[in-house]
Amino acid sequence: MAHGRLGVPVIPLTDRRPAVIQQLHPGDLVFFRTRELPGKRIGHIGVYLGLDTADHPRFISSRKNAGGPTMGDKGGTSRLDGDGYYAQGLRGARRL
Repeated sequence: MAHGRLGVPVIPLTDRRPAVIQQLHPGDLVFFRTRELPGKRIGHIGVYLGLDTADHPRFISSRKNAGGPTMGDKGGTSRLDGDGYYAQGLRGARRL
């Protein structure tokens, strides 16, 4: 999905964390490279939810540690800002 033609790139895939994420809309797919995978593969995907009540950009995803959709677990909080695990792993986004 991250490398496919379906949808429109909102944040083009790169090897780095994007500098700006304000162009995201709720429902956009967000792609993460949270560990080293061959061929620039994406290791995790989520759905952007928008800003929470504290103005943090949040997403939801399914993680094996939690056993289903979640907003956070051992892997890190579901925020796209700050220095957290997923915030640092964000690599791109697409709008379907």
